[in-house]
Amino acid sequence: MGFRGDMGFRGHRPPPPPASKAAHFRIEDGNTRIDLKCAEDEPMKACADLLLQVMDRLQGQD
Repeated sequence: MGFRGDMGFRGHRPPPPPASKAAHFRIEDGNTRIDLKCAEDEPMKACADLLLQVMDRLQGQD
């Protein structure tokens, strides 16, 4: 492998990026897609409540 190939310097793979601790929701239904990623310091419940509000508003548009 070259210097910039799949393998890093001297054949070692670079470490993966640090995993985000932020809540992240992806929902698809037909042509509707919701991709909601909350802030790192936001509680998951607050993020889930926001997602439910968005879904309720979308349902009210029918």
